Amino acid sequence: MKQLVIIGAGGHGKEVAFLTERLPEYELLGFLDDNKVGETVCGISVLGKIKDIQNMPAETCIAFGIANPNFKFEVYKKIIEKYCGSYEFPNLIDPTALIGINVEFGEGNIVMPYTTFTADIAIGGFNMINIGCTIGHDVKMKDFNALYPSVNVSGNVHIKSKSEIGVGSQIIQNIHIGEATIIGAGSVILKDVRDSEKVVGVPGRVISGR
Repeated sequence: MKQLVIIGAGGHGKEVAFLTERLPEYELLGFLDDNKVGETVCGISVLGKIKDIQNMPAETCIAFGIANPNFKFEVYKKIIEKYCGSYEFPNLIDPTALIGINVEFGEGNIVMPYTTFTADIAIGGFNMINIGCTIGHDVKMKDFNALYPSVNVSGNVHIKSKSEIGVGSQIIQNIHIGEATIIGAGSVILKDVRDSEKVVGVPGRVISGR
């Protein structure tokens, strides 16, 4: 059994704790969170600040309980650059997830219950794919994206890095989603979204650059 700590003890951290308890190969040691040291979250101890990862055994597994893509990326960089150890960032994939044909994952992905991945899909690293999402054929997704519950991504969609795709959003086939975008909850995306754009509505319309 591998020992695992979750970085971030907020709402998404609680969800990752729930997921971890469904995976018998991991023993959850606790959380690390700069703002909640000494607290108990969902009956699980906050062991220290993020920097305290350097006091953990080198083989400790790390999962991110941070939904915000940019913050997650900054914390990841700090861990790698300042506290460099031989940490493992496993993919935590719920047993109910349907993983189809030729589906590849990088490292550090969080895949919540009742998600579906069909065929010829390439997922990068440190993405959060929440409850009930569907990922269609030939999708390519890079790193540090957050897909909130019940997002539907159709075939041949390409998603760059650090984007947030809101609850219940739908993306039709052959769309390109740029870097650091925000897609509002319930939006229907019928055309490409450029880097740093914020898109909302049905059909999706650009309301600002970010």
